[in-house]
Amino acid sequence: MENLEIILSDFKKEKLETLIYDELKLTKLNIQSSHFYDSNLQRDIQFSEVKNIKELLSPQGTGNVVLEQLQLGISLKNVVIVFSFDEEYGDIVFNFPESEIFVDDKNEVKLKFAKLVDYLMNLKIKYAISKVIIGYEPAYDEDTMLIEFDDNPLNVEKVLDAVLDA
Repeated sequence: MENLEIILSDFKKEKLETLIYDELKLTKLNIQSSHFYDSNLQRDIQFSEVKNIKELLSPQGTGNVVLEQLQLGISLKNVVIVFSFDEEYGDIVFNFPESEIFVDDKNEVKLKFAKLVDYLMNLKIKYAISKVIIGYEPAYDEDTMLIEFDDNPLNVEKVLDAVLDA
C-alpha cells in the first residue's frame, strides 16, 4: 500500500497558529506521537508542550505530528503532518494511506476526492497558500503528482477522471 501526500506550499508562518488550533483543531485530536525541537530549551519536545508554534519554528524549524484521525473535508485516518519552515514561509505536508481515498467504488472515490479538493481550495484561498499539491509520496515529483492547483482554474472532474482511468 502506498501513501498519498497533500502539500500546502509556501504557507505563511504568521497564519500557522490559526490553521493548527482553529482550523485543524489539533489540540482536540488524538495525537499518537509528535516530535519538535525547541532550540531555546535545546531539547526535543512533544506537541502538547508547544506554547507557541510560530516561535518554536523560528527562525526556522521542523516538526511532525502523527494523528489517529483528521478532518480535511473528509475523515482521514493515520495521518502524519510534517511542518517545515524557514523565516517566513514553509510547507505543511499531510501523509496518509491511499486506502483512505481510493476504495473499490469509483463513485465513492469521486465523492471523497471532490470533498477533499473543495476543502483544500477553500484553505488555499483563506490562508493565501501559493500552491497545493496532491499525489503519491513524493507528491512533488511529476511522476507521482496527481493534482496541483495554484491560481489557475481547476476542473476537478476532468482531473479525477484521468486519475481513475490511470
